[in-house]
Amino acid sequence: MRILAVDDDQDIRDLLSTAISAETDHKVWTAETGKDALDIIKTARQPFDCFLLDIQMPEMDGIELCSALRGMSEYSQTPILMLTAMQQKKFVDRAFKAGATDYISKPFEFLELFSRLNVAEQIVEARERTARRKAELLALKDDLARSYEHSLSEPVEILGVERIVGYVSFENYLLQLSRMKMLTTSVFALKILNVEKVFRNLSRSAFRTLLSDIAQLLGQTYSAESDLITYRGNGVFACATSSRRSFSQFELEKALNKKIRDLAATRMAGVTVQICSGEPVSLISLTRAGTLSSLQNAVSRAEARADSYSEILHMSSRLVNKTARAQGMQRERQAYQSLLNDAIQEKDLLKTSQL
Repeated sequence: MRILAVDDDQDIRDLLSTAISAETDHKVWTAETGKDALDIIKTARQPFDCFLLDIQMPEMDGIELCSALRGMSEYSQTPILMLTAMQQKKFVDRAFKAGATDYISKPFEFLELFSRLNVAEQIVEARERTARRKAELLALKDDLARSYEHSLSEPVEILGVERIVGYVSFENYLLQLSRMKMLTTSVFALKILNVEKVFRNLSRSAFRTLLSDIAQLLGQTYSAESDLITYRGNGVFACATSSRRSFSQFELEKALNKKIRDLAATRMAGVTVQICSGEPVSLISLTRAGTLSSLQNAVSRAEARADSYSEILHMSSRLVNKTARAQGMQRERQAYQSLLNDAIQEKDLLKTSQL
């Protein structure tokens, strides 16, 4: 990868350049300030594949530089790793909201840095495969809508919505909070009810629009300023929150579903679009496995809630249908009895007239 490391400390720049070049095949460029970095990017013959950014720098800090990079179309999805001594949660929150992919605290071990760079390289390779696929689609003159094709299980990245991040970034955010021993954080998940049917009934473009609209409503309805939200795939959203306010999954469902009914994509789905929320799970583990297990537990709770609610709706529907059939049979019996009474009366009148 072509890596640009930005740090106002000359020793750190030299250390990064020497170590990464010696132990990997990556090529490293360095810059002292955010302004220098933007000048290097502007004159570079090829785009960079990854950025390592310090936060505390003069004039333009690393978070501001991260935000500026995300504003450039060619770097909207490029891995950005924050490499900084700033360990307070407010800096972590600001960095991920600005578009950071990962966060490494100083002092760091190079084994950990190389591991994170390996993940970043996988992201770059996946993005290049996607780019090649799009080029092939364009070469074959496929419909533009094909670029929206995705499976239901794919964690589609939702762009342009405040506090919404990609799933990889969301996992890294939770892992960073666990390293910082931020045990007051909890995570909860929500799932779209009957998402398979909704997915089948909508075009891929309309389904993406629905996901984006729901994410925006979730941010408006629940999220505090420090919360982050992601879409995990299979109709599941996850939210990390440090809020100490009481949480009612039923009130959140009620408020969200009331707003979802008014969405244009909901009317196109042909089925009722509803959200089910699971109970929150505290991030009490300080290990990677424990943190990811808490996230999976939150997702499982939302899926179990959705399955339970679907079963209740199915039973209610069966009861309504059974009641309707019983009422129909009752009306038929009443109609038959009325006809029978009319026939008996007509027969009696006929006998009377003959007498």
